[in-house]
Amino acid sequence: MTSNQAVFPEMDMEHPAAKAPKRRPVPLHLIAILTAFATLGVAAIAMAAPASAATSATPASAPADSGPTTNVDIHMDASLGGLNFGSITMQAKFGATSYTANSTIRTEGITDQLFKTVYNLKTEGTRGSKQMQTAKYYSFSHSDDDKQQVDMTYGPNGLPLVAAQPAYDNSARVTATARHLKNSIDPLSAMIVPVATPSAEACNRRIPVYDGRRRYDFVMSFERMSPLEDRKGYSGPAVRCQAYLRPIAGYKRKSIREMRRDPMPITVWLVPVEGADALVPARIEVSTPIGRMVARSTRFTVSKANPSQAALSGQ
Repeated sequence: MTSNQAVFPEMDMEHPAAKAPKRRPVPLHLIAILTAFATLGVAAIAMAAPASAATSATPASAPADSGPTTNVDIHMDASLGGLNFGSITMQAKFGATSYTANSTIRTEGITDQLFKTVYNLKTEGTRGSKQMQTAKYYSFSHSDDDKQQVDMTYGPNGLPLVAAQPAYDNSARVTATARHLKNSIDPLSAMIVPVATPSAEACNRRIPVYDGRRRYDFVMSFERMSPLEDRKGYSGPAVRCQAYLRPIAGYKRKSIREMRRDPMPITVWLVPVEGADALVPARIEVSTPIGRMVARSTRFTVSKANPSQAALSGQ
């Protein structure tokens, strides 16, 4: 995959019969992967499929950390073709072995007038050696037309139990099997990489993502070390990764063929959360058929907390 693919091919203006290139709607989950990465995009997406509830095992919960925690608070502004498109906020708390995170993604500006959409995401889980591991995930989206809620819990066998309201229609989609779903993680957890410092190691990975509807791989590769200097957001060391989404299940077969044939290049800058031994995105760029989408941090703060000390001070 080349990172500089042209969004639109050149057209011969001297031949009026030349057909305009077909524009593909922006997949919702692309923006979700941008840190809430589950969906800034909008209702033009015709991709949806629930997982089959493959297990009835007792749900797992992330163990609570009683020691010090590291907190990060991120706000990102997103633009599409130079116009205000929306915003993404993310707050995460990292303990020694567990983490929690929540995110809000909303359309803004002219986009808000065309298809107002808000997503609220929450996740909790444990830290793995190669990726975070979801224990519980919740998403709620609402627009002028509809509302959708998803509750997902991973059992000790690594398989998710999904409850969606309203229920999804899976009849026309590629079914997600237990093999697809085992040890997958939610879109928000996928944006947290358990590596302490920016490096090629952080980029070179394939993350199996499942949002309760769609199962896809987020495939990243190292491009170069690329420090960021955002006046209002993050400034410091960063690693620049190239990435794309590879659809696996939960889509129509035609959509899978199109997305694999013409993946949208994604560039992600991963930066360290000091004290958490983890990296998170501070800037994301996506080449879409309707222009380049850019999400960059305008707030990036890291703080420490010690629950035991906080409890003593409150007595």
